[in-house]
Amino acid sequence: MLKYLSAAVIACALIAIPAAPSFAQAAAEKTEKKMTPQQQKMTDCAGKWGDYKKEKNVKGQAEYRKFMSGCLKEKA
Repeated sequence: MLKYLSAAVIACALIAIPAAPSFAQAAAEKTEKKMTPQQQKMTDCAGKWGDYKKEKNVKGQAEYRKFMSGCLKEKA
């Protein structure tokens, strides 16, 4: 009896192993969301901040906030 039970467990495990990545991929696809327009704008402005910071040689939280405020107010 124990021999048949262990054989069944091993068989199920061998069947489930190749299927596991497809389940994980399906779950990841469902949780992946598109960025909202505001999130996209924040991402774009963050990239522009890096260029601006190097070009103007500025740093600090106050300069960052000032830049981001202006950048986010711009119309696309």
